[in-house]
Amino acid sequence: MLGNFVYSADVSDAAYRYAAPQKFEKAVRRFLTLAVVFICGGLVWIFCISPCMVPVKVEIKSFSGLSAADVLNIAGINNNAAYIAIDAAEAEQRLSGYYLIESARVVKRFPDRLSIFLEPRRAVAMVLAQVNGKTQPVYFDRHGVAFKVGNGVGEAPPSWMPIVTGVLDNGQQVRPGMQLSTAYLPLFSRIGSITDEDPRIWQAISEIGIAKKSHDLYDLVLYPAVRDSIRLRMRSDISKDSIYYALLMLDVCRQLGEDVPDEIDVRSGIGVVNAQAKEARFGK
Repeated sequence: MLGNFVYSADVSDAAYRYAAPQKFEKAVRRFLTLAVVFICGGLVWIFCISPCMVPVKVEIKSFSGLSAADVLNIAGINNNAAYIAIDAAEAEQRLSGYYLIESARVVKRFPDRLSIFLEPRRAVAMVLAQVNGKTQPVYFDRHGVAFKVGNGVGEAPPSWMPIVTGVLDNGQQVRPGMQLSTAYLPLFSRIGSITDEDPRIWQAISEIGIAKKSHDLYDLVLYPAVRDSIRLRMRSDISKDSIYYALLMLDVCRQLGEDVPDEIDVRSGIGVVNAQAKEARFGK
């Protein structure tokens, strides 16, 4: 019997020693399970629930004449819109199509940020057109897009901005957002590039006239700002250097004082004076 008693005690002690690690392992597993559930719940809240509930925080970099409320309205974004509900690509497309905006960029930053960056259209030339029965200046950018009609009260056009004539057909209606014929888009792009280099050059030119040769081919006739009868006939691919050369020829003719020509033709790259030049025909 003593042997049996000792044997039973040994078995009980071994079972106790075996059960203790099992309880610890179960406790660790429960803790890890709860930790995983807690972490997953937090991730679901942060990445799924929170963006659907928290209103997006909008940062707008706009320009004068276009308020933040106008920007959101054009972009199709409602006040207190949720982050996940905003389509950045669609908002960017809507903004880019607005006539006052040259370029737009819409960026979403997780979890609740939306940034809108806008660049305004900048005028490079004016065109005088009939708008609502009145002759008004219409401002065009370097892409040939009209984005402003008329001047505000007490507002005057910039002294350096050239006036372009002959780009509109007779009776053509002008409205904000319209683009000129593709034949004239390279010209306005060149005017913009020349303005970037030296806007003061246009202070010597009062008008740029279109002298059509065919439907999409034309020469340019530049009228100097100084009141005289001399015209400068040039090719349509003008540049800063070609205009300076034509103005230099004009200055030389003025200094001669006698037999002042009607026109200086620099289309070939070499100035040719012509006292018998006929008046150029602009437009149709």
